[in-house]
Amino acid sequence: MSSVEYHIQGFNCAESVLLGLCETMHVESPLIPRIATGFGGGIGHTGNICGAITGAVMALGIAFGREKPEDRATRDRLYLLVESFLGEVEKALGHLDCTSLIGVRLNTEEGLKRYREENLRERCRGIVATVEDIARRYLSGKGNPER
Repeated sequence: MSSVEYHIQGFNCAESVLLGLCETMHVESPLIPRIATGFGGGIGHTGNICGAITGAVMALGIAFGREKPEDRATRDRLYLLVESFLGEVEKALGHLDCTSLIGVRLNTEEGLKRYREENLRERCRGIVATVEDIARRYLSGKGNPER
């Protein structure tokens, strides 16, 4: 199932992207999507980095992260990959933070009201799709010049 389909079901941006990408990687865990829940709305509705982006970074970590603290080479490769990924997402979307991307702060009554009245969840759905597309290229090795 795609990340957008998870989003349509009611999962937040971070959960949706992590679920969709993990399904692609055939990764299953009872921790997914739970580990991503707090990242929705720009981390706990604070408007910081978009949840779709953090969900994708979690998936990149699952695919390419290290298992041992002394494995600095793997860590450093992932840092470069994430840096490149973020640059590409920012180029595609114009911003990385939730507030700039959707135009409201979800941790305010006024922001939540506008989010619902203006159906900004649809805007989020487009962001989810864009982030998923870019992340899938990175997962396949086609998005990172270092791979």
